[in-house]
Amino acid sequence: MNHIKLLLIKAVASFLLLYVILGTNYPVTFDDVLFITVILGALSYVIGDLLILLRTNNTVATISDFILSFMVVYFMLSMMTIGVPLFEVSLFAAFGITVFEVFFHLYVLNEHDVEPESRTEHRRPQQLQTEVSDELAPDYERERERIKQEKTREELADELNPDDFDEETGRPINERNNDDITDELNPDDFDQRKE
Repeated sequence: MNHIKLLLIKAVASFLLLYVILGTNYPVTFDDVLFITVILGALSYVIGDLLILLRTNNTVATISDFILSFMVVYFMLSMMTIGVPLFEVSLFAAFGITVFEVFFHLYVLNEHDVEPESRTEHRRPQQLQTEVSDELAPDYERERERIKQEKTREELADELNPDDFDEETGRPINERNNDDITDELNPDDFDQRKE
């Protein structure tokens, strides 16, 4: 975008509007109107046109420009003049600037290569999801059952360690005669071994 050209268009139009509204109807001097135009134009261009308009749309930028114009004109006139109905003057001036800003925003969007696709780059995605897991609502009974099964497996693995048994006979290798373990391993031949 050619910022100098846009600033000049904005400055000339704002000055003419403010001079017609403030200079002819109220006792505001030419110098005061020029000073208000410079401050308002710079703030409005940076905040309204570069930051808000390029990230949102014309409606949001126009509303923000109305609020900004009202506040700047109100506070600057309160410091420069005495006896002027500040609210009324600021409201008329902000309304006039806002009407111009609607068309200026359209000009900025259409003539200076600001495509709607490039304006949406700064937006956050609107499709949001939440993720729920067991940690947020744990099933304590299931966890206890899992721990119990693991203990049982570990105990069984300790009892059934294949290094403790003779491969040929299937009997325990240790010194004692451990018929209890053998009974647990092969209960079918229990009667034959007891005879």
